[in-house]
Amino acid sequence: MSLTDRLRSARYGLGLMVSERLGRARGARPERPAGSLTGADLAAPARARIARLASRYGVAFETRYGAPTALENYARLELLDASLDAFGITAPVGRVVHDVGCASFWYAAALQAAFRPAALTGFELEGYRRLRGGVNRAERALGYVRDLPGTAFEIADYATVTRPAGLVTAFFPFVTRAPVLAWRLPLAVLAPDALLGRIRANLEPGGEFWMVNHGEREAAIAADIALRVGLAPCGVYVDREPLLPRPEPAVVSRWTPGGRRGQGRS
Repeated sequence: MSLTDRLRSARYGLGLMVSERLGRARGARPERPAGSLTGADLAAPARARIARLASRYGVAFETRYGAPTALENYARLELLDASLDAFGITAPVGRVVHDVGCASFWYAAALQAAFRPAALTGFELEGYRRLRGGVNRAERALGYVRDLPGTAFEIADYATVTRPAGLVTAFFPFVTRAPVLAWRLPLAVLAPDALLGRIRANLEPGGEFWMVNHGEREAAIAADIALRVGLAPCGVYVDREPLLPRPEPAVVSRWTPGGRRGQGRS
């Protein structure tokens, strides 16, 4: 590790410590709903894909959130919908769902639509990070989840959470150093074996872990870790035609704490 990376990590560690000690949530700070996506810069095919999702899942994210957040929810819901199709399964509905590393949990509504959970909790290590407009992640997250049934936001390092779940999701978990520093976090938070090991331990019999990675190289690194901690692969889907542009294709993998191996299509 370079001296520059060590210094950056130390600086970010100090910032995280101060945030944890001084941070607080002053109540829910919801977004102002867009009402419609009429003004969004979307091509006709993208609008058709959104209309299909809205019809299939009975959602209208733009009536709940601003246009950028609404579009991101549609994109995440489509990723989950396409993954279900690729895996050849129906959604594992009615389960206790944990989402790991949820930031401000802006996509909680997409998870609700896809999995219709009995309970849904988003866990975020750095819950008091300041966002635009003077609000922090916790305040924004409380706004995102306040009208969603059985949905909560919790500030915690999931590697230390001991709580059973029928489904655990993790969108772009840290498995290499560069993304940790890019997100202005100390390298001490990079503990993928501990994190995925805890996910495996928390899964109930018959439970599932859905992991999403940036590109196939990162997905391969994450898969090696998942295998090492005792998770069994049940399918992989590579999203090569995302609803919204991405620098690399999202790779969705499905895992169980045991069971038969399988392979999705890409």
